[in-house]
Amino acid sequence: MGLNSLFFLIGECSRNIRRNGLMSLAALGTVTVALTVLGASLWTAHRIHEIAERQPHKFNQIDVFLGTDIPRDRTLAVQDRIGKLPGAGSIHLVTKEEAWGRLQTDEPNLTQAMPENPLPDKLEIQATDASQVDRLASMLRDKKQFPEVAQVNDASQEVRTMLGFARVINVLGGSAAIGLFIATLFIVHNTIRLTVFARRREIRIMQLVGATSGFIRFPLLLEGVIYGVLGAGIAAGIVLLCGHEVSRFVAELHSPLVGDVPTRVGPREVLGSLVVLGGSIGLVGGHLSLRRFLKQV
Repeated sequence: MGLNSLFFLIGECSRNIRRNGLMSLAALGTVTVALTVLGASLWTAHRIHEIAERQPHKFNQIDVFLGTDIPRDRTLAVQDRIGKLPGAGSIHLVTKEEAWGRLQTDEPNLTQAMPENPLPDKLEIQATDASQVDRLASMLRDKKQFPEVAQVNDASQEVRTMLGFARVINVLGGSAAIGLFIATLFIVHNTIRLTVFARRREIRIMQLVGATSGFIRFPLLLEGVIYGVLGAGIAAGIVLLCGHEVSRFVAELHSPLVGDVPTRVGPREVLGSLVVLGGSIGLVGGHLSLRRFLKQV
């Protein structure tokens, strides 16, 4: 295809869009609505996944309370042994004196009635990964390996619940994205079919004068891509605006779950993803609608 033919076909695409203004506006509006729903669903699923994925990190801590009669040198030895366990990260020692001082500050009436400090040393252990909490806590409860340990507090059940919730979000979000993608493709497919049907006479005339299928197909495919790209741009603006307002509303709630979970997807990623997705849907939808329809006009 020569350069002059390319410019002619691009101009023909532009004239077709202007000539069929109402049909073009309907096609653009349909694609915009479909991509807005798809983009908002993907954005929501991604944010829920980010929040759910982040939650287990808040439950990584394991509190190990030693016996009240354990001397400090043995406490430090236990700390060293725990640090060598697989899955154990940072370990912070809260001495009985430090804990007693906090208790005296928070509950002065209670501590005045106690003749001496009854609190044990405590080790605050951060697991390297949420999936390691349950196994690490079980090892710490082993009296043969750690006879000095009196009690182990962990959030293994909460971690298992959150990890299961994150997996469910992945499955549901992926299924919804696939379903909406197919629905959007179907909408674009039928929209372009209606556009082609409205121009069936001029397409038939072009076929009679010897125009090839590729020559007829190119401006129509380009039109589908234009609808997809422009609709994706508008949809991205709507998704970003709504996302910003929803984020501001959620931030005002001061929720401990979402307040410190920044998103890894910015405006450029949203715009670029939707534009590529919209252009691809327009191209594929146009190709599917033209492949059989051109044989019938």
